[in-house]
Amino acid sequence: MDGMTLGAMMRLSVAMPVLLVLAFVVCGQALERLFAFWFKLPMPHALWERVRARLEDGDRPGALALARRDRSMMGAALAALLALGSADNEKLIEAFQVHRQRLAMALQRRVGLFGTASFVSPLIGLMGTVLGIMRAFHDLSAAGAGGPAVVAAGISEALVATACGIGLAVLSALLYNYFTLEAHRRLNTADLWVLELGELLGERRA
Repeated sequence: MDGMTLGAMMRLSVAMPVLLVLAFVVCGQALERLFAFWFKLPMPHALWERVRARLEDGDRPGALALARRDRSMMGAALAALLALGSADNEKLIEAFQVHRQRLAMALQRRVGLFGTASFVSPLIGLMGTVLGIMRAFHDLSAAGAGGPAVVAAGISEALVATACGIGLAVLSALLYNYFTLEAHRRLNTADLWVLELGELLGERRA
């Protein structure tokens, strides 16, 4: 079938509209997560360096003032921990758990959609493949004679649906891995900062 357009495929295959809607959902969610990760939920590395420098100089009130001026979730967590007045690592870690859970929920919000899409989209493509092969055999039976032109529509439907399903699955898997690993990296960084905070506070009290 020469020069088949996307619109023609939408009309030809049941699987293609489903894959198109799923692709829009995946891309929209990816943009939302990228915006959230890099603008709404940043890890304040510069803030932590300034806070650590203040604590190394013994200026805990100054470190607290810096943390309170920061608008990130981790900045709020550091401010809350510095305001506790405790240098005990176990108490700091326990107090940090509430902030950690909030950060984890914000970072992992709807990330599971990418994992679901990576699993479902090949199956939708496979459904398109089966329907395309069925269409090809139906057209061949109805025509009563063989030839490439008779089965071209069904075979084209099968191949395009399969390719689109696999492509969307690969994209979704990459997005899922990226956001999951980035969330784990940020949470591990936050844990490390809290441990370092306890050590710095303990050194100043010793």
